Amino acid sequence: MKTWLKLIGSASNPITEWKEKYVGFRRKGMPSILTGDLLFLYAPGGGRIFALAEAVDVPKDDPDYNQDIDGSCRWKLPVRYFINLPVAAGILLDDVRCNRDLRLSVRQAGHLGLLEDEGQLADRKLHEADRKFQEKQSA
Repeated sequence: MKTWLKLIGSASNPITEWKEKYVGFRRKGMPSILTGDLLFLYAPGGGRIFALAEAVDVPKDDPDYNQDIDGSCRWKLPVRYFINLPVAAGILLDDVRCNRDLRLSVRQAGHLGLLEDEGQLADRKLHEADRKFQEKQSA
């Protein structure tokens, strides 16, 4: 099982939340994410990691893919969420600083593998953010 950071949306087309039961990939080659892998979803427009999901299958061809439509994806990966916050309630990418600067790593990638310490730190910080968000909602 691997842990990934997956970008959703873009700085030019930011999202505020993501409720779909899948994440999409645009590149031609099938993503190497496998069933059981964990994904931290990151919104570059909002600069925050806002969700933790598990791949529940391998990526599948998207029959609705249209290269002429901005944001259309070649592949859809079905996911199950453990945490799915509004982007504004997520954690800053800078909060997951270990041995590398993830901001530099995500500039050219739609997704990237996280190192073990990065995944553990992201998990702890996102669970803290989720707890605070849930407390706020129930108050």
